[in-house]
Amino acid sequence: MTPRDVRRGPARRAGTRRPRIRSVLGIPLPMMILALIIAALLGVQLATALEQSTTSASHMTGASVDSGSGTGKNSAGLTVVTEASVGTEVQRLVDTGTIQPMTSFDAAQCQQEQGITESILIMEEVSWGGEDTTGWLLVHGPVDRETLRANGGIISATVVLPTCGTGAHDEDPGQDRLWAGHVMIGPL
Repeated sequence: MTPRDVRRGPARRAGTRRPRIRSVLGIPLPMMILALIIAALLGVQLATALEQSTTSASHMTGASVDSGSGTGKNSAGLTVVTEASVGTEVQRLVDTGTIQPMTSFDAAQCQQEQGITESILIMEEVSWGGEDTTGWLLVHGPVDRETLRANGGIISATVVLPTCGTGAHDEDPGQDRLWAGHVMIGPL
């Protein structure tokens, strides 16, 4: 083998080498493109899930809402509330600060029957769930309404039948309770 052949040897092998894959910041370009495609698909999926979760409350109450009386109201004009929308309704009540007259509902007696030791801040006559059950939404807690509006926080809410406080269910006052739980309120 002559020195010329020795020099040509690697040159011949260079033609059979595999093409070099480009990289970005040390990551092969095909892997980078795959990662971007996956990230875009996840972004679209998360955006769709967020859109559905923020509009689900209005779709859930649609079955019991009379379209002629407005969104969120039944044919009697009562606000329709479900487990999914009770937080939104409590936030609206705290923000507006409206207090509805009790008419024939004895809130103090109902509060005592239900074992609610906190003061009632706001109450509203509502229509509960798809069954269109008339009830009262009692918002109660250890703080006053102005402090709650300014700072936000966790507040208790209870939905009871209008028979609460009448002694109709003395043996089991829980029969008058439709829902009870805590709601997170944001500051105004």
